[in-house]
Amino acid sequence: MISPLKNPLPSGEYAASKVLISFYKDRWVPITFCRFVDAIALYRKAVQSGSEIFIFPPDCKLS
Repeated sequence: MISPLKNPLPSGEYAASKVLISFYKDRWVPITFCRFVDAIALYRKAVQSGSEIFIFPPDCKLS
């Protein structure tokens, strides 16, 4: 699933903020919570391996 929404990366002050990592396969599947800076590194690794993950704020309601 490719999202048409794109947001610029937040500044360094948010690097330690907690985020939710999920993927989509017929429905949203939450994977884990981690620091934003770690989530970006995981996202880049996922893209390199041909996968796609999504990063959301921790209080996001996935339906």
